Amino acid sequence: MEPAVPATDSRERVEQSEWLALAGIWFVGVMLRMFHLLEIRQHDPFFFQPAVDPRFYHEWATRIAEGDWLGQGVFLQGPLFPYLLSLLYQVTGPDLFWPRFVNVFVGSTVCLLAWWVARSLFDRRVALLAAALSALYGMFIFYEGSLLIANVLIPLNLLVVGLALRAQRGERIVEWFALGLLAGLSALARPNMLLFVPCVCVALLWNPAPTARRAILAAAIFAGLALAIAPSALRNHAVADDWVWVTASAGMNFFNGNNADANGSHNVPSVFDRAQADHPAEQNEIYRAYAEAELGRSLKPSEVSDFWFDRGLEWVKENPGAWFALLWRKAMLFVNHHEIWNNRSYEVSSQFSWVLRLPLVGFGFVAPLAGLGLALSARRYRELVPLYALIAVTVATSLVFFVLSRYRVPVVPVLIVFAAAALVWLHDALRTRKREFLYGLALLLVFAAISNRGLGVENLSVAYYNLGNRYRAMNDHELAIDQYRKSLAIDASYISAYNNLALSLEQSGTHREEAIEAWRHVGGLGRARGLPKYVERAERHLRALRAP
Repeated sequence: MEPAVPATDSRERVEQSEWLALAGIWFVGVMLRMFHLLEIRQHDPFFFQPAVDPRFYHEWATRIAEGDWLGQGVFLQGPLFPYLLSLLYQVTGPDLFWPRFVNVFVGSTVCLLAWWVARSLFDRRVALLAAALSALYGMFIFYEGSLLIANVLIPLNLLVVGLALRAQRGERIVEWFALGLLAGLSALARPNMLLFVPCVCVALLWNPAPTARRAILAAAIFAGLALAIAPSALRNHAVADDWVWVTASAGMNFFNGNNADANGSHNVPSVFDRAQADHPAEQNEIYRAYAEAELGRSLKPSEVSDFWFDRGLEWVKENPGAWFALLWRKAMLFVNHHEIWNNRSYEVSSQFSWVLRLPLVGFGFVAPLAGLGLALSARRYRELVPLYALIAVTVATSLVFFVLSRYRVPVVPVLIVFAAAALVWLHDALRTRKREFLYGLALLLVFAAISNRGLGVENLSVAYYNLGNRYRAMNDHELAIDQYRKSLAIDASYISAYNNLALSLEQSGTHREEAIEAWRHVGGLGRARGLPKYVERAERHLRALRAP
């Protein structure tokens, strides 16, 4: 059983009707994204008041655009996106509309790139179907309405895979060097792409060139990679006297994903109170301070990272059974239809855009078909190495660290290519090979059952809390109160939500008694959890309200 393979001449010749179909798919993708942009600009309180990572990137890009090109300390996040964003800000100013407007067109090129990758491997039907699925994929549209690395990483990774497919078919040094350079740029967006280069070098095992020539090609790709990341490493050393290739947050992330409190996704360990680590920069500072207190000396960022790697490894060694169970849960979370968020929830955000409420393509549809497509294409493993490499890197880093939707989404276009191949194969098999069709359908149903089963991972408490914060910043306290109450209905121990609920009740001017009760609750939670700043704040506000 194999999906359709294009004839040799069809790889070189694309008919006019195919171009027209592709243009139509691209136009639909652009219009959906444009309508979504206009909707969230009008209705979404996060549009002009980004929070957490989008706010972090916006502020970082603003500083760069104002002349602070080097910045302070080792990079906390991949620098590619904020530096690109700063170039836009130098033209438009720090206007939050224009990055999303650019996302409309960068995002819509994903369907063209998916077509390009699929067309080099399969026939025109698979390629056009891959383009259509990419144009209609809900999470692509959702992320394109925000300021996140994924908006750069998705098209960039497709370019990397497409170039890798081309390079592995020949012996041109310049193509392998360009591939390393492009993979290095991708690593500057998310460092896990550093692993892509050694993985894709597996394709050299089947390259017909002499051994010496293959060694030169391998050297070329690593040279391109080194050239791409050298500015980041040199900058980190210049400003922090610390040799760090891109970022020094791997150790903290490893510990977050491998400790007694780990649940497979991003979860602040109980070593810290969640209320003290709601923001990436805050978390980095708290982790540094903890490590330095434990070791009794100041630490470089790489040393802080090493400290937390060691803590995570200690837990793994002491709890091998729990760790294997955790790995299994991460694997199930990765293939699950649920989109695990930690900035904004698709479900909560859909109230601000009718586009997100459409029956768009989701991971629960793509993943089972991709599983079938991977199985059907297994005999062609040699030419599919670049696609396998991207999948392997994404899955491996999710298992080592933790699973999040925005970490999974860069590999979705590759999965879409396999899903499109499976759909075309099912169509052809139904018409001419009924028995094979039934076997394929049975396998698809198994994959669908695995991907779409419930894992009990949805918790929207923080999503409603974040939304309440946006309304409070807009002085719309009634809407803020409503969101905080939704958050607390899910997690009644969330002290940050209780704190901000009390603030909004007090500042509304019409909920004095409720504000007093809320501040009393904040003080009680603060005392119970050893958080003196909340106790002091509650007592201060109660005195201001002249409460007993």
